[in-house]
Amino acid sequence: MTPRYSIVVPTYRRAEVLGECLACLAGLDYPLDAVEVRVYDNGSPQDARPIVEKMRHRFPHLAYTLNEPGHGLGYSLARGAGESTGDRIVELNDDALVPPDFLTRLDATFAADPNIGVVGVRALESEYSAFGDGIGTFDPRTAGVVGNFHRETPGPVDVDHVYGFCYAYSRAVLARGGRHDRTLLAQDYSSGNRLETDHCLTAKRLGFRVVYDGTLAVRHLAKPRGDMSERSPRWKLNHTRNTLYLYLKHFGPLGRRGLAARFALRVDLGIVSALKHPTRANWAYVWTGFRARASAVYHYGRHLAGA
Repeated sequence: MTPRYSIVVPTYRRAEVLGECLACLAGLDYPLDAVEVRVYDNGSPQDARPIVEKMRHRFPHLAYTLNEPGHGLGYSLARGAGESTGDRIVELNDDALVPPDFLTRLDATFAADPNIGVVGVRALESEYSAFGDGIGTFDPRTAGVVGNFHRETPGPVDVDHVYGFCYAYSRAVLARGGRHDRTLLAQDYSSGNRLETDHCLTAKRLGFRVVYDGTLAVRHLAKPRGDMSERSPRWKLNHTRNTLYLYLKHFGPLGRRGLAARFALRVDLGIVSALKHPTRANWAYVWTGFRARASAVYHYGRHLAGA
């Protein structure tokens, strides 16, 4: 039969936490024959196959795929969305631990309104970084993407986007064209930064509701990833490019109170620091920012041209 849920789990050299993640999925109070679990491993040559094989007897439908080297989180999510067969897809980090009633609660949220296409959950995460006003929106003053996905709510509330460590969406979103934007999967550093934000905004444009359920909490261990350092120039290049491209794609240069323009002109420039302290590292920071902006504008042009 067609699974009710497909759970896509990207992993990279975190075999221990992957085992915890799969153990929580095996403990769901939900018929596991209605659940498809698909693990996509970017960890070659240190792959997680032994961990998955140990859990195979717990799941009627468990698939393991070892990606070719050079791919990252975003690639696995896009591939999982394309290969999954369930009526609903859950994208789940390998360090996210769901409660036993996770899918039962998701069923109830989706059933509340047939127009709900995406459901996000509250993160139980130590040292969660929160800023700005609201939940799952954007701050025109700072041109920042506002999360605040640690907050409780009385029930599901409408938002612009959800936290990508764990969220669900219906197959109807995919059927209408709500797939992951491959421009956001930077080929040389494929962290998939802003991928879920773009996915949610696309779903809203297609007529679906995107909701955040602050009553449904999932523990997020937030373990460091071996292929991603937020201090590296490659991460900054990907983060800056993807954020600016996201704003341009969904709001244009001046929409939603000028998010794209404000971000391009004010965020992570580093020019003042480079002029005051003209070190090679500071000028490299500036150059990386300009490269990222140029790439975002180029890909926005391709998006407008339908390329």
